[in-house]
Amino acid sequence: MTKFQSKKVRLLPLGLLLAGMICAWVDPVAAADAGVAPAWEAEWNRTVKAAEQEGQLVLYSLTEVGEAISNTGFTKKYPKIKINVVAARGGEHISRIMAERRAGKYLADIGNLGNTSPYTLYQSKVLDPIASAFILPEVKDESKWWQGKQQFIDPEGKYILVYVGAPLFLLGYNTKLVNPAGFRSYWDLLDGKWKGKIAAFDPKAGGFAATRDRFFFHNPELGPQFLRRLYSEMALTLYARYPQGEDWLASGKYSLCLCRHQSISEAKSQGLPVDLMEPGQFKEGVGVESRAKTLVLMNQPPHANAAKVFLNWFLSREGQSDFQKSAAKYLDAGAEGSLRTDIPKDDIPPRNRLNPGVKYLPQWNPDYFDMKPIAKVIGEALVEKK
Repeated sequence: MTKFQSKKVRLLPLGLLLAGMICAWVDPVAAADAGVAPAWEAEWNRTVKAAEQEGQLVLYSLTEVGEAISNTGFTKKYPKIKINVVAARGGEHISRIMAERRAGKYLADIGNLGNTSPYTLYQSKVLDPIASAFILPEVKDESKWWQGKQQFIDPEGKYILVYVGAPLFLLGYNTKLVNPAGFRSYWDLLDGKWKGKIAAFDPKAGGFAATRDRFFFHNPELGPQFLRRLYSEMALTLYARYPQGEDWLASGKYSLCLCRHQSISEAKSQGLPVDLMEPGQFKEGVGVESRAKTLVLMNQPPHANAAKVFLNWFLSREGQSDFQKSAAKYLDAGAEGSLRTDIPKDDIPPRNRLNPGVKYLPQWNPDYFDMKPIAKVIGEALVEKK
């Protein structure tokens, strides 16, 4: 054989070749049956072990939400990981976090800071995409959430996750002075007979007031004209501290109150003559709010693995079901419904549920969060106040 001649290559019969290819391919179902763990499970086990070595996570939270979260079953399931809750108002947390960052300190892992406050963190670019922490398949599966997707406040849909959705209650009333059946539209608030008889949480105080005024401003059936007339014509009495307006309402000093539902519900539970008007009775639709239940993942978290374990557990079916039960004990408004649709809502009060067939208007639309045009309308209206 010359150097230019090739050696004969022995070809395998086609049947043997196919058999070898079949043997080389591993059926994932068969692998699972044989005890071979999927990749996500191995990653999860590594993350849990590393989190246990970290020993804690730091949650910056609104006070009552932090209490509800810390009393879920997380620490029972992961006893080596402690939840350290730093409780304060949203704006106070923002000032603290930004001061820490300027000093080169990274102390917070996760935040539950309300609605407007986390948006400030998003704009300051101090957050990581929350899905970067997701490991469990059931947490990655968006089909298990309301409207078939996970809900976000930020325009990129990555950073500020909304995990609770509830009807937006805007109007409280004194049950001795007002017949709620007389209201079928928010325009009924502009009836002259209510002039000087309405208390309202100050729009400059943010929080509930911002959510309320965003609903009025962006509702196509209300809009800037309604907001302008409300603040200029109705001689509203503004207050900036809870529960001043609610106390006025209960005493009969005012007949109506554009104030937060938690305080009205608490006053009603104490036997005071107050209640909330059902949002479904207003023809302009029902706002859906997060009830300040949002999650953010800080960038450069000091306990990155513990943060991952918590987020995956908390957003799982088990975690969200557990939070619903904890919320019933620790939140003023009682149990609030998770936006996960694969868990029962039997323990959610009927007035806190999202029901089929209702025209819902989510208030976490990122286009709504610029308060400057709203503040401009209200400011001009107060100058025009009659």
